[in-house]
Amino acid sequence: MKKENNDKKQKEGKKAKLIYIFLILLIILCIVLIVCLLRKEEKTLIPDYAPGTIDVNAIKEQDNSKKMEVSNGGGAVSISYSNIVEVNKKNKKIKMYFKNPSSSRESIILELLIINGEKEYLIGKTDLLPPGHALYKMNLDTDIKLSNGGYKGIFRTTYYSEETGEKEIVNSEIEISIEVK
Repeated sequence: MKKENNDKKQKEGKKAKLIYIFLILLIILCIVLIVCLLRKEEKTLIPDYAPGTIDVNAIKEQDNSKKMEVSNGGGAVSISYSNIVEVNKKNKKIKMYFKNPSSSRESIILELLIINGEKEYLIGKTDLLPPGHALYKMNLDTDIKLSNGGYKGIFRTTYYSEETGEKEIVNSEIEISIEVK
């Protein structure tokens, strides 16, 4: 009888230990989930000076436009773009058109973002796009799973002085449509 009581107590003790271990693992899992959900997305820092490399997808295009005139200490930018962008998930390529004409006095770094509610998702970013260069494609640079369909998006431009390479005060965001296939 004592042996049966000891066996029962040992079984109950083992059950209690398993329950405690399960509860501890459940608490750890909850903490990890809360930390993951509350973690804020890090914004990409924008350099104060332009990177030295011209984007690999940038194509030099001849146009006969004259440099825009600027007042002392000012800048001037002229851009051409298509407001429809196509993303091919299979080959991870982005088909688009964005040009920094020769008349511009600023170089550009272009970011392509998808807007979903209050969140922005960076899906592509160029190196330097100097005046007289155009982009017809970018590489899809994201691990975000995109479903087929249409998205709101923006081209975000950061301008850099062609003479000094220093980041300019003025930047812009251009609303576009993004079609994912």
